[in-house]
Amino acid sequence: MLEGVIQGIFSAAFLATILRVTTPILLPSLGALISGRAGVTNIGLEGTMLSAAFTGVIVSAYSQQWFGPETGQAIGPWLGLVSGVVVAMLMSLLLAVFHLRFKADLTLASLAINILGSAGTVAIMFELTGDRGNTSTLASLQVPFIQLPEFIKDIPVIGAPFFEIFDNQSAMTWVAFISVIVVWFLMYRTPFGFHLRATGENPSAAESVGIPVQRMRYQALLLSGLFAGLGGIHLSMGYLSLFQRDMTSGRGFIALATPLLGGGNPYGTMGASLVFGFFDALAIRIGTLQIPSQLPQIIPFVATVLALVIYALQTRQSQLIRALRAAQTGYTSGYWGALQRVSLLHVTLMTIAVIGILISASMLAAPKGFGGDSSLPIALGIAVISVAIMAVNLPFIAKVDTIRQKVWFSGAAAAVTLGLYLTLFLLLFQPLAIALVGGLLLAVVVWVVLGGISLARATPVAA
Repeated sequence: MLEGVIQGIFSAAFLATILRVTTPILLPSLGALISGRAGVTNIGLEGTMLSAAFTGVIVSAYSQQWFGPETGQAIGPWLGLVSGVVVAMLMSLLLAVFHLRFKADLTLASLAINILGSAGTVAIMFELTGDRGNTSTLASLQVPFIQLPEFIKDIPVIGAPFFEIFDNQSAMTWVAFISVIVVWFLMYRTPFGFHLRATGENPSAAESVGIPVQRMRYQALLLSGLFAGLGGIHLSMGYLSLFQRDMTSGRGFIALATPLLGGGNPYGTMGASLVFGFFDALAIRIGTLQIPSQLPQIIPFVATVLALVIYALQTRQSQLIRALRAAQTGYTSGYWGALQRVSLLHVTLMTIAVIGILISASMLAAPKGFGGDSSLPIALGIAVISVAIMAVNLPFIAKVDTIRQKVWFSGAAAAVTLGLYLTLFLLLFQPLAIALVGGLLLAVVVWVVLGGISLARATPVAA
């Protein structure tokens, strides 16, 4: 029964779903990151995504009439993609003009963009199709899917799972995760990125050294529109081939939070987006089981609350560590950095345990919804383990100095907890014994890489 639950919820197909549903969160999140670092956060991402999604569907559908069925089907998806992105950038340019040129309040101008995107798409859709709900009457097209070569499956150990997860993914999913690397390089390895970050951190100082602050903010908003447009295109042309009213379902607003949760850098933003994608995929997966429909519906909202909790705990831990650093001299900056990373590891591990509570609650709500006989014993077991994980990690969150006082106990708690999570993941591809040993070893490696050993060996430096 336990194997059935694990295979039913955590499988290669489930991991592939996570990547798919993360895509329309990650792309606008990168846009929000860029505009936010320039000091002009684009709050109009929701309306921008809707406009792009609608434009892509309409252009791809009508391209078959403009260029003929054969040519239209070949170039229609790409015309739709380009048209959607162009419209999204124009929406962001409109926001930039109102805010930067005419000095309109950024929040109010963004709200107007969101209303325009939501109401405007419905109005035009009704004129074209006579339907206010969706464009199902139009023969719109999809962005192509990427097929991996078969030889990848023959690569030992990692080949088969890699192939199952990444094969037949939309091109937009590949674009999203490659964009993380591109945005990182742009922000941290180019003069443009340096000017962008300087503009957001201290615009007066940036302007005094010749950085064109106004131009940088225009460019940042245009880039945010580009990524929001790509995210909208994925919604309507990535794994669907139609536009639905307000189909973004708040993803544009979620994208405003992920850069904060990710520490204001592209890789952290990707991690935060994957967390939201995980919960969305979990809601989809649980929704296929014989359980009350209300349960999967609340999962994304629980994810939002968890994200806020993580962010609040991150902020609190950072403040506590800064206070300790100010009060206790003699340690190197590397020591405090390691303490920060290990602290955040405990925060993450404890909050992930809530997933176990959700799974347990779903099994208790419908004992036979996961197949087989009653799942009550397993549900209670998952609940007990999840609560134990939360209890083990809680002391290091409630008082961050406990990590310094009990470093090895902190390491054991982190390694066992993370090892359990990694074991469950490895069980998808390896036998129990290998998964258990591999999970624990990987957990220890993660703790060491984060600075656990250096934290344990650290001694105050003589003044």
